[in-house]
Amino acid sequence: CRSLRHDELDRPPGLASLLAVAFALPGTQTGRSAVLTRRGAVGAFVAAAAPVAVSADGANSKATVDKARAIYGSRVVRLASASPEAIIEDQNAITLFISGAYRAGPNGNTQDKAISKQLLALKKTALDGAKSGDAAKAQGALKEMIAIAKLTEQDGYDGNYNPKQRRNPGAPPTEAIVAQMGSEAYALYDRYDARSAGAPQKK
Repeated sequence: CRSLRHDELDRPPGLASLLAVAFALPGTQTGRSAVLTRRGAVGAFVAAAAPVAVSADGANSKATVDKARAIYGSRVVRLASASPEAIIEDQNAITLFISGAYRAGPNGNTQDKAISKQLLALKKTALDGAKSGDAAKAQGALKEMIAIAKLTEQDGYDGNYNPKQRRNPGAPPTEAIVAQMGSEAYALYDRYDARSAGAPQKK
């Protein structure tokens, strides 16, 4: 039996290796006990691979909070005037905004936990209204959420998280890039200056 190299000692076992262990148990485990052990191992793999509910990763900082408010909060603002179908389709934006902007987990602070609880209740009201086709109820709950969280659209033309901008979202600030680009600032968003009379028309 060869000795393991240093890098192999730190390397986590792969899926194939773990499955091999599960299905090649020692000879002392035979019959029903071996079958149950193998079933338990396979069950553990299935559980580990199961999908989980959408949420932000919980690593809250000012930067991640600002990003959640700009990206997902802006979508919540637009949902306040959207149809019930659109609200249902983009409900993950509401979840990601709440979990990304408010630290409500075990290490969260009291204020964030209280606001998160309020917003989750409003989310439920909004989705209940949307699923029943009650646009007024759904939009009303979202407008209340926007008021509590003080949300505004921040992913517009000059926002730091505009998905059309040809850069890594958020850094450096848009205004710094625009100031450096001068008259060529339009190139941050498009190939041509839409304000120019001679700009090629998009097809």
